[in-house]
Amino acid sequence: MTTMEDPQRVELQHSDGSTSPLLIVETARRDESRPAILVLPGIAVGARYYLPLARALAAEGVDVAITELRGQGESTYRIGRRSGPAGYHESAAEDVPLALDAMEQRLGARSVVLLGHSMGAQIGVYHLARHDPRVVGLIAVAAQSPFHRGFPGSFGHKLRAASVILPTLAWLSGHVPGQFFGAQGRIPADRVRDWSRLAGRGVMQPARADLDYPAGLARVTVPALAVAIADDPLAPAGAARNLLAMLPSARTTLELEPEALGHNAWARRPAEVVARVLSWIDRELGAVTPGRDDDEVVDA
Repeated sequence: MTTMEDPQRVELQHSDGSTSPLLIVETARRDESRPAILVLPGIAVGARYYLPLARALAAEGVDVAITELRGQGESTYRIGRRSGPAGYHESAAEDVPLALDAMEQRLGARSVVLLGHSMGAQIGVYHLARHDPRVVGLIAVAAQSPFHRGFPGSFGHKLRAASVILPTLAWLSGHVPGQFFGAQGRIPADRVRDWSRLAGRGVMQPARADLDYPAGLARVTVPALAVAIADDPLAPAGAARNLLAMLPSARTTLELEPEALGHNAWARRPAEVVARVLSWIDRELGAVTPGRDDDEVVDA
């Protein structure tokens, strides 16, 4: 077993030949009443950034794995015009299952909750449409649907404009500079195109899809929690609410964290978020039944 300071590392092999690390932080004293958690990073955020979050959860008896999105962190995916596909569908249909398979090999057959940050939560929602029996819930922290109508004033107008401009830039160069998203590095063109469909029109069907994602999402009944953080212009409560609205048949909960923890920085000092995550898991997952009506709860 690894120590809390030294996560296990598993190299995930993607269909395009690239690799991405999966970091596993295994608890010393597993709480069998709680599922494992798979963390899905935000845009242009490397997996290692979330190690303080993983260690805080592991200290409470939860096994945690953190995956790397293709083209981010220590992924070997080469971003460019000749790159293999790397949109929302590839993440939801290939990359998340790869991570879940690796977790099962290391931790045994376990129920898993997806914990997505920002764009990672969008990918988590799309994976729910595939009805993976291993996944029993979704937690979205500082996350949103980028649909422009969920953002107030000029920010929403900027998102709508970006949904038109960025796909063209992505087509010309094979990527979009991370600065457009307040991040570093480069963002794969396919990921930006799928983001643009959501931001401009609220369309939830990604390119190259092998199923009807909106229809699949309509049948999702596993519960979902969104934690909106105070003073986070990138993921306001309205945009978090629109993310949950992608799951019309699920029981969804929106909680408002009053501390201004930062859109990214919450993962580095995660005590408040960890408390909310564990409380939601303890009260919600043991009582979930398929087909319950959507029931949003706002808790400040």
